[in-house]
Formats: sequence, structure tokens, C-alpha cells
Amino acid sequence: MLLVGSLLGSDAGASRFDEYAVKAAYLYNFAKFVEWPPEVFLASDSPLVICVAGENPFGTALEALRDKVVEGRPVEVRHMPTATGLDRCNVVFMGQSEQIRFKAVLAELARLPILTVSDIGGFAQAGGMIGLFESEQHIRFNINITVARQANLKLSSQLLKLATIVD
Repeated sequence: MLLVGSLLGSDAGASRFDEYAVKAAYLYNFAKFVEWPPEVFLASDSPLVICVAGENPFGTALEALRDKVVEGRPVEVRHMPTATGLDRCNVVFMGQSEQIRFKAVLAELARLPILTVSDIGGFAQAGGMIGLFESEQHIRFNINITVARQANLKLSSQLLKLATIVD
């Protein structure tokens, strides 16, 4: 929950559990704990691009990320309804609408320095990098560190301590 505190603010405990507001905060905070290869960004001020593939389950929750910055880079949020052009993203979230084709999307993105995140069951075990799941009314996450390393992404030890590591 420490990861989401910086985005949700002091109302986090008082407000009703809003699953996708929490997941939006996780996307932002995951980005803060990942190191991309230097050649990924064309310029020092290039944006960090977070993409939502398929249907957008977040509603307006991702609007909170628009004024955020990660490592001096402005965060840009894009909705990619057809799940094409994802190779221009730094973080890709695949929601439940991508259940049928997420493995094909992962195959397209394999070994590219793109952090893949989803709340599809078994996502990290199936070759995604970070799988979100609910446990005891909290959002938890699995990390497939092997896939992240193959994509040349370095995940912070602070992030890894909070996750369940899967193969």
C-alpha cells in the first residue's frame, strides 16, 4: 500500500475501495521503480508512455497520472483500443477485455523494453511481467523477473520485496 500512497493521498483510507484508482496508482509507482535502457528514450525530456490495451477499465482514474513525472519525464497516458502500436509504449496495461488475446500481445512485445502489467488471472505466470490480483480487499502483485530481465528492464529491489516472484 506504500506504493499507492503518493498518488491517492490522505483520503485513501477513508474512501471506498476503488479498484481501478488503486491499479492506476500502481501503474505510476511501478514506473518509478523500473529502469529502462537509455536508448528507449530519444531525448532527456521524452515522456514515459503508459498505454491501456483494449477496453479501458480505469474510467477517469488515469487522469490523475497526467501531471505526474517519473525520473524527470512527464507521464503520458494513451488508450490503445485495438491493442496495436504498443511498441511505442513504456508500460502496457492489458485489462480483462484482452483475456483471449493477451498471450499473442505478449508474444509481440517479447524482449522489448516494455513493462507489461495486467489483472488477468495467471498473467505473470503466462509470460507477463506484473500480474495484479485482489487478496483480502487489497491489490497485490506477482512479478515474473525472468521476463523483465529478458526485456532488459531493471526492477528495483524495493519493488521486488513487495511482490511474489513467479517463473
